[in-house]
Amino acid sequence: MLTRNRSSILLIDDDHDMRWAMRNILVDAGFDVLEAQAGEPGLELASRHPPDAVVLDMRMSGMGGEEVLRRLLQRDRRLPIVIATAYGTIAGAINAMKEGAFEYLTKPFRNDQFVDAVKRAVARRMAFHKQNTENLRADVFGLMGSSSAIQKLADEIEAVARSDYSVVVQGETGSGKEIVAQSLHRHSGRVAKPFVVVDCGAIAESLMNSEFFGHEKGAFTGAAARHHGCFEAAAKGGTIFLDEIGNLSTAGQKALLRALEARTIHRVGGSEQISLDVRVIAATNDALKERAESGDFREDLYYRLAEYVVSVPPLRARPEDIPFLAGRFLGQARECLGHPPIEIEPKALDLLQAHDWPGNVRELRNVMRRAALTSSDVVSAAHIADRLYRPPATLSQTTQMASAATPLRDQMRCQVRAVERDAVLDALNRANGNKAEAARLLGVDYKTYRLKLKRFEGERGEISQ
Repeated sequence: MLTRNRSSILLIDDDHDMRWAMRNILVDAGFDVLEAQAGEPGLELASRHPPDAVVLDMRMSGMGGEEVLRRLLQRDRRLPIVIATAYGTIAGAINAMKEGAFEYLTKPFRNDQFVDAVKRAVARRMAFHKQNTENLRADVFGLMGSSSAIQKLADEIEAVARSDYSVVVQGETGSGKEIVAQSLHRHSGRVAKPFVVVDCGAIAESLMNSEFFGHEKGAFTGAAARHHGCFEAAAKGGTIFLDEIGNLSTAGQKALLRALEARTIHRVGGSEQISLDVRVIAATNDALKERAESGDFREDLYYRLAEYVVSVPPLRARPEDIPFLAGRFLGQARECLGHPPIEIEPKALDLLQAHDWPGNVRELRNVMRRAALTSSDVVSAAHIADRLYRPPATLSQTTQMASAATPLRDQMRCQVRAVERDAVLDALNRANGNKAEAARLLGVDYKTYRLKLKRFEGERGEISQ
């Protein structure tokens, strides 16, 4: 929740004079007030600027109050909604309360009665926000540590979690971008709806529309049945997480922008319009803003996605989190193996904290998983030292290390492997962590590159996504 001094109330009522009167009453009582003259703009306002409480009329032109109530609570079951209507009935009040309304007032009402109902609604909301904030921070700290860098990250997540803002999560490979995306979803009003993950770098351009939007039976060769795409899976109130958004092709960027602007999609080969009520979170290890400004990524799409930007710090920027993370990963691995818990000796922790972690948290996790296999009583510095990544040997160094007694065939295989390893890792470095771009630099397909990268990064203590 955004920090502010005054609570925010959203008025949704098609009677201009009644809105004017209620706004003045609430402003005098110390509230900030947002107004909407109908249900649909009210829903849009609630999405863009989440209020602390809503005052809702039941009989309005266009979308009725019952439908607005249902949609508001579908997005956020804990949003307190005060019904204020001139057509109050006992049956209407009972139905509204069953649907989840906080209070039901019949117009005309006394000013003090109205203010009291709104104050009680806000008090309940504040109590929930306090609990939710504590839960959010505990969630983030329990997964990522509690350094000052992670506390700042938790502040950023907290600020935007309950809104419907599209968010770009940026950070190095392996730093925890998906954890942040999951936290944003878990602490939003969409938590009961699907969280759909899409790896944009793994989708072939020819299949992009089908993977994103689905297809009908017979839409193209091999389309033996209707396929529901990623966006349709999240369409009814869910969150879609677009991982490695920087790898999306130009055609994919155009199609994505069109879907986000229209808020509708249709399956390939179909004509049915499918409405989208989704929140979009995108992750990138690129300098996506700079790419957009240089024309390498669609600028209009970037600003559509980046209504809010969350930056995930690399592990080397928060070494104080390493003892906690190392202990957590070690404990998880030991439990998985059925081994009893063990400790990490101080010298081993010193080694871990002195390392620069090019693979970030993912690399640390793999190092501790390996240590869990070979340690019996305590994880010592010796268990750690041999597992930390060091730059690969050059070809000449590899040749010098080869034993004179080693068969020529094996020496050649070793040298070829060293050259291939250097090329794969160097391409990733030149591409600033963008695996699709690294594959293009080497002239190989993306799937082949990822398989090779996974093998070679495993040798240096990483697990590639």
